[in-house]
Amino acid sequence: MKKLVLAVVVTYILLMATNYLINSVLLMPDYNAIPASHRSIEGIMHRFWALALGQLLYAIFFVYIYAKGAEHKSWLSQGVRYGIIMTLFTVIPVSLTQYDIFIVPYMLVIKWMVAGAVQMLLLGIIVAAMYKQQQSA
Repeated sequence: MKKLVLAVVVTYILLMATNYLINSVLLMPDYNAIPASHRSIEGIMHRFWALALGQLLYAIFFVYIYAKGAEHKSWLSQGVRYGIIMTLFTVIPVSLTQYDIFIVPYMLVIKWMVAGAVQMLLLGIIVAAMYKQQQSA
C-alpha cells in the first residue's frame, strides 16, 4: 500500500507538471491563435478543483492498473508498453473526440497526441521503475 500511495503521489505531481508544460507553455501559442477555444485564466482557476480532482483520479487508476498487471519481466519494457497502451486507451480517443467537438485545427490535435504520448511514456516508465523492486523479489 505504501508503494502504491507513493507512486500515485509521484504520478500526480508529474501529471500536473507535464500538463502545465504542455498546455500552458508549449501549446499556449496554438491556443492563443484560437481565443474562443478556451476559458480565461480566471475562469480556469475558478474551476481548478475539477482539473485537480480529475488528474488525481487519473493518477490513482494509472498506478493501480499498472500495479495489478505488472509481470516479472523487464521493468523498462513494461513501462514503455504501458505508456503506449495508455496513449492508445486515453490520449488518442480523447484527442479525436475533442477534435470533433471543439473548433480547433487538426495540427493542434496532432500536437495533443504527440505530447500525450510522450507524457504517457514518461509516466509509464516512472511507475514501472517504482515497482521494479517488487517484481524482482
